[in-house]
Amino acid sequence: MLNHESKLPQSGVSVFARMTALAMEYNAINLAQGFPDFNPPEELIEFLYSSAKEGLNQYAPMPGLVALREQIAQRLLNDYSFIASVDKEITVTAGATQALFTVISAFIGAGDKVLIFEPAYDSYAPAIIANGGIPIYLRLQEPDFNIPWENFENLLNEHQFKIILFNNPHNPCGSILNLDDLIKIDKLTQPLNTLLLWDEVYDLLVYDGIKHTSALMFDSLMERSIVVYSMGKTLHNTGWKIGYTVAREYLTNEIRKLHQFTVFSVNTPSQMAIARFMKNEPKFFTELATFYQNKRDYFTSLLNGSQFRIYPTAGSYFALADYSRVLNCPDEEMAQLLAREYKVAAIPISAFYHDHYDPRLIRFCFAKKEETLLEAAKRLKSGHATIRNK
Repeated sequence: MLNHESKLPQSGVSVFARMTALAMEYNAINLAQGFPDFNPPEELIEFLYSSAKEGLNQYAPMPGLVALREQIAQRLLNDYSFIASVDKEITVTAGATQALFTVISAFIGAGDKVLIFEPAYDSYAPAIIANGGIPIYLRLQEPDFNIPWENFENLLNEHQFKIILFNNPHNPCGSILNLDDLIKIDKLTQPLNTLLLWDEVYDLLVYDGIKHTSALMFDSLMERSIVVYSMGKTLHNTGWKIGYTVAREYLTNEIRKLHQFTVFSVNTPSQMAIARFMKNEPKFFTELATFYQNKRDYFTSLLNGSQFRIYPTAGSYFALADYSRVLNCPDEEMAQLLAREYKVAAIPISAFYHDHYDPRLIRFCFAKKEETLLEAAKRLKSGHATIRNK
């Protein structure tokens, strides 16, 4: 056996894999992992088939197909009035997670500090640690999961950060940053020699008539920012693993230096299919927020009057639930109980904290068919009655 020191000694099987395995073991409805249980649009699948049939099956250009980057640039212009260079500022990646890892690898070395707001998506810290960096954690302020500004300023004064990582809309909380928040971030970080990394994969999933506030809307922010997006979150095709980065040329050059030696080329027929769909079906994207808002409202209405208290979701397709009226137990235990007894899988929020802080919340994914959400709600209500009667 090799004498090897792991780069990630504390990492094991992710909570998403564990909860999905529990869902399979107990035949539970999987509201844990963040993916839809319905297909992408039929037109998109047809474009994928035709792209492959036409012979688009070899390597794509390293930055991504021009046709796709052109559609992305048009989308950014329409949504945020941001003018992106197709050749120099957009890079297609194998999903958002690969984009985040590549960005962190490009800019983080031994001893570099990265500020992460918790609860945090579970891929952030491992990418930092694997590259020799040091994650510094700041808890978002409950119950709305807002930035605690005084603590944020104190950390900026105490540490020299190489990267500050923002997630907007936020996973797992469903909170969003507004215009005033980004103005504050811009003002506080301007004097710093710090890269701002924005995970905006749920940018089209913002509800109640509110428009997503993107870093792309601020010229001063974009001079020192990289923004990451995901096609899978918008097109109901997480398994296609298509994402992209947007950044000024000098930052994009650094991303591509690593991208070319890791992924190099992202799936060609998938890229072309998405490009054609974006060009031919613009209405799909403008109606997406309403589509998911209806699912949010439906799921919330189903659990009204239950012992689960659903937190408001401003963005993303996740809902937090307070289960304290059901049982007083750690969230990991509650998640296992849900899968085993209620036959519904969820994610314990402590998994999103490095120190396993437990606010007694679980996360549900409502990107599901109505019949799935209805059955899940029935099980949650009847399961509660069963548990209380034991």
